[in-house]
Formats: sequence, structure tokens, C-alpha cells
Amino acid sequence: MESNKSPLLQLIDKVSFFDEFSESEKCEIINNNSMVRKYEKKNLTIFSEGDEGRSLVIILAGQVDITKLSSPKAKKGQVSLRDSKTVTLAKLGVGSVFGEVSLLSNQRRTSSVVTSTPLVIALQIDKENLQAFNSSIQNKFQSQFISILIKRLEEMNEKFGRSQI
Repeated sequence: MESNKSPLLQLIDKVSFFDEFSESEKCEIINNNSMVRKYEKKNLTIFSEGDEGRSLVIILAGQVDITKLSSPKAKKGQVSLRDSKTVTLAKLGVGSVFGEVSLLSNQRRTSSVVTSTPLVIALQIDKENLQAFNSSIQNKFQSQFISILIKRLEEMNEKFGRSQI
């Protein structure tokens, strides 16, 4: 039966973010071709630190690096971009979700995302995409956002709680 599914639906079925979505809801999501992004080269920038952030990304295939510019301490506050170096904060793969804070708050990106495999397939979802879906799909997205944010808060509390001991 799985072979009858589109390749994109097969990919989305492997991502736990969509576990609560029905088959027809998943089909509705992937039928919005404007959300599907395919990056066919390593080291392509998906977005850069400082960019306006109005969307989140869910990785369906491949891997990405989350990076941040790091600059050495400068004398009298003077640092040039050429003195900066890029630091990899995390490597994310299939099922990873990032950019949800920017989507929800319209804040600028605090890091960059660069493809680390020759092929990355992702869903890039903005507010307009979300608002175009029916209320059932919107509610499931919102529920997932809340779960992600709670999980990240718990991870931070655990990390910083241990460092205080």
C-alpha cells in the first residue's frame, strides 16, 4: 500500500510532527507546492542570521547545519565581519523543526541554516500557508508548536538547572 503513496507523502509519514494528522490532512499539506522546498546542493543557505523570520521549516529528507557567526572580543567594540567565524551549533535531520519562534513572533533569525547533504527536502510554512488551511489542520499545527516550545523550554531548564548545582 505504501508504494501507492506519492514520494512526498511517504516522506511526511516518517516525520513524527505529522503523527496526529489524518491521511487526507497530510495530502492537503503536501498539495500546497509553494511550501515544498528542494535544495539539491550541499552548503546552500536556507536562511541567514539576521533575516526576517516569518516561517518555520520541517526537514523531510537530508540534513542541515544550524550556524552562528562568532566574533572575537574586540577592543573598544570594533569587530569586522572578516574577524568573525562561523560556528556550527547543531546538525539537524529528518523530522527536525526550526524557525517556529520566528514564525510566531516575526523576530529576526538568530542563526543561519545551511544544507549539509547534497539533497534536502523541506516544508517551509508561513502564516499565510497556515491560515489557508481548515481549522482542524491549523489546530494540529498550533498543538505541535506548543509541544515543541515546551520541549525546548524543558531542555533548557534541565541544561541550566544542572549547571547551577
